[in-house]
Amino acid sequence: MNIKSNAIFIRGRGENLSSSGGKKALRASSLSTEKNLKIGVNSVFSYFPFETTRTSYHRSIKGFFTDEYVKGEVIVECLSPEKVLKENSSLLTEYEKKEILNYPEVYYISNSTKKHNGKFCDEKGYYRAFVGDQISYRYEISHLLGDGSFGIVVSCFDHKTQNPVAIKILRKGKNFEEIGEHEVKALDSIERDGFNDTIIDKLDQFRFRGHFCIVFELLSTDLFSYLKKNQFQGMNVNVLRRIAVQMLIGLKHIHKSGLIHCDLKPENILFKVMNKSSIKIIDFGSACEQSNKLFTYIQSRYYRAPEVMLDMDYNEKIDIWSLGCILFEMYTGTPLFVGRDEYEQLCKIVEVMGEFPSKMVRMSNRRNELFDNDGKLLCVDEYMVETGSKRLSSILKNCDRGFIDFLSECLRLDPKQRIDAEQALSHPWIKGDKMKNSRSLRIYNKSSPFY
Repeated sequence: MNIKSNAIFIRGRGENLSSSGGKKALRASSLSTEKNLKIGVNSVFSYFPFETTRTSYHRSIKGFFTDEYVKGEVIVECLSPEKVLKENSSLLTEYEKKEILNYPEVYYISNSTKKHNGKFCDEKGYYRAFVGDQISYRYEISHLLGDGSFGIVVSCFDHKTQNPVAIKILRKGKNFEEIGEHEVKALDSIERDGFNDTIIDKLDQFRFRGHFCIVFELLSTDLFSYLKKNQFQGMNVNVLRRIAVQMLIGLKHIHKSGLIHCDLKPENILFKVMNKSSIKIIDFGSACEQSNKLFTYIQSRYYRAPEVMLDMDYNEKIDIWSLGCILFEMYTGTPLFVGRDEYEQLCKIVEVMGEFPSKMVRMSNRRNELFDNDGKLLCVDEYMVETGSKRLSSILKNCDRGFIDFLSECLRLDPKQRIDAEQALSHPWIKGDKMKNSRSLRIYNKSSPFY
């Protein structure tokens, strides 16, 4: 198997459950004012597409405009809505003239000719955002960061704090509002257990024009986009170790808080700043309590733990499985298990990791559907299962033995035998210790900015 040439995963990487968080920091130039409002220009930059489905990197959002010049009005010191109405009512639509009265502090108003006067979402409930528009008369939209099944994420400039931020705007509707509230609850629960610099900071949440909004710190690019930018060449293994350590610190904190992330994948790991190896875990829209699992259909397929696909009870160890899959992909540039559906995904897992333990087969609620009487995965004509034919050690022939051992511990089929985050932090490869008979680490992409 040529692990570097397999690039079919670029499109259609399977089901995803949550929209993704923000990335690229950027402030557009804007209008400024002290007492008298002055005219200025926004420089609009190209999109940084970030889609959880990866089916179309350039899918546009209805109502999101990217005109090169958009006028806006910035208020350095906040004004009262009454003062804005008295001195600048011509900049407001009839809807805004009523709406602004609900905002005691006004920091920014848009002067775009593309304003919507009352209908702010499309037929699917997506907010009709456009460059230069305002959110809560405080945030100026600079560009689209991404979209997903739950809503959109926009890069904004906070005119109150003078900082760039990312705002997730959930689709309109009760179900999506509950999803937003669920994510906020998860992040608040994690924060109560103490600050952790490997988990994205939530700054605020509010409702705006019928949409639930969450304000986050603005980060840089995600791991998948990094791979794509570098033609899917693997990452420097020393940088990868630093990323793995940070992910484990974050997971240890998340799991200690009694939560499971449930959607770890390269898109949900973001660099803090460009060309640095510090990362943060984002997107807790699918997170659940370990004692109260809300979903059975979780995780993106390439990173989905086998116990989830077998419809067994699961715990925080599913995040460790995802971690192992992510690290393999970042090292080689190619996902480890690439299935077109869940059955093929299981076949790919068996090819590398061997047969499922009989105990797991017995506990599976899909055993009659997936296994024969001997506990072997049923063979469908188009899927020829070669058990254990592609061991990690044979796929990663020139790789450090410690790294292979670490991946093997993360990818144990039986979750009870799988390493947890705290144990993983003590693994020799993570600590930088050499294992006996280890080979030199293979390094891809020496031109990488991280090298």
